[in-house]
Amino acid sequence: MKHSSAINCFVVLPVFLYTTCNNTYQTQGNDQSAEDCRQLKINDKGFIQLAKKEEPGEPLIVYGKILDKETKQPVKNASLFLYQTDSSGIYNTTGIDRDARIKGTVYSSETGCFKIQTILPGDYPGNKNSRHLHYIIKARGYKELKSALFFKGFTTPNLTDQGPLIILNIKKENTEQWTGTTDFYLEDSSEAK
Repeated sequence: MKHSSAINCFVVLPVFLYTTCNNTYQTQGNDQSAEDCRQLKINDKGFIQLAKKEEPGEPLIVYGKILDKETKQPVKNASLFLYQTDSSGIYNTTGIDRDARIKGTVYSSETGCFKIQTILPGDYPGNKNSRHLHYIIKARGYKELKSALFFKGFTTPNLTDQGPLIILNIKKENTEQWTGTTDFYLEDSSEAK
């Protein structure tokens, strides 16, 4: 389910990770609406193997849809750029987040679907933090959406009451992998704010 509220905020997280907010609060998606996205596999449009299969860590799958905020219709061919730490909490040896070793871009399918296969990001070294996966979504005719996915059960108290971030309820399935679903809602770039 998705909720909206008029919130302006500026969040400062450990190691000076800055996230700015643009009046949108999103929560996890609907399992029913994204079930076709769950079925995506390697070589399907919308699927990305973000972390290599041999990457150490607990497997994580996140799937869902990219939708128009007003019409709730799928947004096809939306670019979803992702980056994260490894299981040890390291982005890379240079220390620049957006140059993360685990990163990639996937394009949403004709039905707006995406499926990310990766690992659960680790805590920053020596610092208990809210584990997260950064994303930047771009699509023609829509405003850019930039934020991070956080994972329920892996967040610190100072984050869980703040928005507009997605705190995804992930669960372990029989395959010993974490799984969660979320939808992203894009705002038409022609809308005046």
